[in-house]
Amino acid sequence: MALACAACAPVMHQARRAPDAPPSARELESQQRVANCPVNAGLFVPGVLQMCRGRKTEGTVLASLGVAELGAAVAGGAANGFSSSAAGVPLIALGDLWTLSVIDVALEEQRAARLSYVPQESLAELARAPFSFEVLSRSSVWAGIAGSLAAGILVSAIVDHGIDTSNAGKRPVIFGREMNSAVGYPLAAAVGVGLFEHVAVAEEMAFRGALQSSWARSLDETRAWAYASLVFGAAHGSNVLFLDRGQRLTYLAVGLPFITLLGGYLGLAYRWNDYSLAPSVAIHFWYDFLIEAFAFVTDPKNSPLALSWGMPF
Repeated sequence: MALACAACAPVMHQARRAPDAPPSARELESQQRVANCPVNAGLFVPGVLQMCRGRKTEGTVLASLGVAELGAAVAGGAANGFSSSAAGVPLIALGDLWTLSVIDVALEEQRAARLSYVPQESLAELARAPFSFEVLSRSSVWAGIAGSLAAGILVSAIVDHGIDTSNAGKRPVIFGREMNSAVGYPLAAAVGVGLFEHVAVAEEMAFRGALQSSWARSLDETRAWAYASLVFGAAHGSNVLFLDRGQRLTYLAVGLPFITLLGGYLGLAYRWNDYSLAPSVAIHFWYDFLIEAFAFVTDPKNSPLALSWGMPF
């Protein structure tokens, strides 16, 4: 969900709040918005409830992206086949857009109810988080990006049985078509930024903002972190369907545990930063973007953008 890049203003959190603590400004805003527009059927259309609740800019961006991504999937499928990445990538983005729109509504309901462990950021702030100096300068963020990227390259080499660089520097194949490098590489980067913005915001809102925080309220912070990390890893087991048969066992034995550990670190970053989602969104975005950029640069003819239904971690 690519919105303008600007430094995120710090958001005051009251994660471990006392029952008699006064409501925050964000909680008061959420209470008013929820009272003015309760949950209705508009929940199933990205942006509708956000607009109903007075968040016109965010709602308009969500609705516009939904229409654009659905149109791109139909057009890409008609031109290249509906099993191609030309249709698959917009559909993945659309699914994440719907997810983050629904979870955003749920988190606003929780803020209105003044529940503990609820992230306070708006969607716009989360979209800016990967490009915010204030967020990226935190040691838990920049160290997490560097460490996860190095580990991810190693794990990818194990799953793929090495790193094939024979096509490095050649003209890229994107959506089934070979392109001039001057066009193909910037296009791949733009697609990656847009897609992984969706993925990072949606998955962090779901696994950390919704699941981990919910379990922190009903159980305790440590078990909440552990359970959310395990669910994060298990949810990525479906990636095995998009791998060659020869890679599947290695992915389940090596790749899936690594993704679970990565989810564990994202959950720790969320917890260490007083249940602010901005750090985990930034780490998640840059890990996904850089690991896929590495794969694209080393083999631009066989990247997920070239094949049928590639899927990021």
